[in-house]
Amino acid sequence: MKMKTTLALLLIMELCGLSSADGCAFLHRIRKKLHDKECTAEYAAFCMTNFVLVLQKETWEGALEYCRTHYNDLASLSTKERMDSALLEITRTETEYVRTGLRFLAGDWFWVNGDDLDYTAWYQNEHPQYPARDLRCGALDKQTKLWTHRNCEEKLSFFCQYGKVQ
Repeated sequence: MKMKTTLALLLIMELCGLSSADGCAFLHRIRKKLHDKECTAEYAAFCMTNFVLVLQKETWEGALEYCRTHYNDLASLSTKERMDSALLEITRTETEYVRTGLRFLAGDWFWVNGDDLDYTAWYQNEHPQYPARDLRCGALDKQTKLWTHRNCEEKLSFFCQYGKVQ
């Protein structure tokens, strides 16, 4: 986890035009800017998500088009960390379910952005084997906090992803 965090921080520093000679950075509380710092210094840590909850209601296809136009793709909740972040955000929506990039086609569930489906959060840990034709789009259930299959034509809020997650 530390290596992923370090790589992410180095990328942020590069995007912000900071030197990565020391390999670490901190966010100045008052100036609200990143500054490079020796890695031996200790500061509080924070995490950032790479997805956004869109409160607008769309069908699955409409949400996919919106995300690909304004962000990158419908969000993949393919790790426990992403799922936990999504659960923090889901409380802000009025809909009971929130669309994700999970889809069933040709006999399999998959993430539309190509992420592996290793982590799952289905009810009773069992994904729907052959869902009804109109229930082939994944969503996050606000009440159970688990994945569910929903009607693709149902208009729901949705998560968009900013970029490809490593």
